[in-house]
Order: sequence, then structure tokens, then C-alpha cells
Amino acid sequence: MLDTAKEGTTILIDSSASDAVQDGAHAADADVASVELRGLQPRCDGPKLHPFAHRRAKIKFVKRLSAPDHEGQGHVFQVDIARKTYALKIFNFYDDESDVEDLVGPDLDAIGLDLLHAHSDPFYNECRAFGKLIESNLNGRVAVRCHGYTTIPAELVHQIGHRFQVDDWIKDAEEHQYYQLPLHRQVFRATVKDVIQDDVPLTHMRVKRMRRDLLRIREQGVYPMDIKASNYRGALLVDLSSARTEPHFWLDMCSWWDYERTIDEDLVQFDKMVREAGVKTSVIAFTKSYRSKLRPRDGVRKKYSK
Repeated sequence: MLDTAKEGTTILIDSSASDAVQDGAHAADADVASVELRGLQPRCDGPKLHPFAHRRAKIKFVKRLSAPDHEGQGHVFQVDIARKTYALKIFNFYDDESDVEDLVGPDLDAIGLDLLHAHSDPFYNECRAFGKLIESNLNGRVAVRCHGYTTIPAELVHQIGHRFQVDDWIKDAEEHQYYQLPLHRQVFRATVKDVIQDDVPLTHMRVKRMRRDLLRIREQGVYPMDIKASNYRGALLVDLSSARTEPHFWLDMCSWWDYERTIDEDLVQFDKMVREAGVKTSVIAFTKSYRSKLRPRDGVRKKYSK
């Protein structure tokens, strides 16, 4: 769904100098060198995502692709970079409060905040998931093609938010460190993907292909965890910000029952999505025969140590 009220509005960002031109007005420079992400991300064991090749090029924001009432982990915009069109997903700031609360003291002490963030932050979730698909030569084949990650200075995101009516970048904004530190010391993180405008209706053949793609994604140890119609475009999954990708501390430490319930969730959600769409099809994702193909586990919690 497009934000048609703002369609056609453009904001031009010169990433190489970290400044912006908006309707002819020059914005202040932003020194982001000390906080900018570099290299493969996240910095933990397992799959990682590379930086976007044109992260220093000018970015022209054309329109918002995510719906005005979108309640997700960030906002998606159609942008032009280096004479090509992309979908740029700018992530909200990550609040680890609920993830920390989900772990009891000994587990949190053993895992550590760095690994918790690397396996729970929605931005890192996408980095790890798309990184694994790239490793497996499935990028753009079973889900939307991802071209890497980039960063955008916070003061420029404020301009983008104002122009496209986005004001929910931060939960509990008054208490967030973003407002306690100079704006130029903060950056927003983003992933760069293909734009898929074709929001096609579900049919039996598309459902069959989507199920096949989902199973191939899961075979790589990537569990999207948020299967719904709004996360598909052109029958391809476009959002992996909730994905759990192996190796993952929770999948390693949880009981066999919790493990089964977690990895079954994708399939249950897929079948629910198809039912709600009213598609006449015999395609079913969650079956007992699929569970029998799961990799064996010994049922013993993996021990983590710093």
C-alpha cells in the first residue's frame, strides 16, 4: 500500500558527505564516522550481511511504500540510488527491554548482551537471514533480493519522517538515549532490497510456489516467524526482521518442545494466511510428515559461556 498523499515528494541525500538537499534548502553536515557500521554485520558467529555497494551515493527518496498505519520494525521507502530503484527499509531504534526480561538471570549472564542483541535486534535479524540466503545462493529466488545494509544520519531521518509523516521511530522517545545525545552521533540502520510493486492476489499456483520457497528458506536454518500477507510482494517474502537464523542462542538453549513449537510457527502462520485469503487450494504447509524431516536434536540445552 502506498502513501499516496506524499507520492512524488522527493528528498535528496548525499550520503558521501552526510548532508541533504530538501526543496533547495541545505541541511547541516553530520559527522557519523565514529558511529557508522562497517564490514559484515552482525559481529557474531553465523551468517552476516555485507554493506550496500553504493552506500556513499546520493539517495533520492521518492515515496513511502509501507502503509501509514504500518506497525512493524521500521518504515520502507522507494528510493533511487546510482540510477537504480530500490526499497529502503529504515529500522526503528531497537529497545532490548522485553528481550532481556524474557531471559532469566543465569541465561542472560551466560549469553551476554552483545549476543542477545545480535540475535534479537530486528535489523540484525534481517542481516543474518538475508546473509544466509546469500551464502546459499538463494538471494532473490525464495525471497526478495537484498543488496546489503546502509546507515542514515538521524537528523536526516527527522527530515524524512516529517515529509512522509513518520514519527514513531523510537519507543518511549523521551527516555531514549537518542534524545540525550547529540543528533549527529546517532545513525539509523537500513537494509536495501529490490522494489516489488506487484501486490498480486493469492492463487493456488502462487500459494504452491510460496510454500515451496518457505520450506527452502527453512531448510537453510532461517525461520521467518512472521508469515502474513502484508509481508509478501509478488509472491515473495520481503520482511525477515523477525527471523531466527541458526545458530541462534534461543534455539540452542530451549527445550525440544519449545524448539518444535517455535519452528512450527512459520508453517501454522502460512496456513492461516492462505485460509484467510479464501484461496481454493489443497496446499498445506504444516504436516506431520514435514516435522519428521527436521534435523535431529539431542534435547540437551547448549551451555553458553562468555
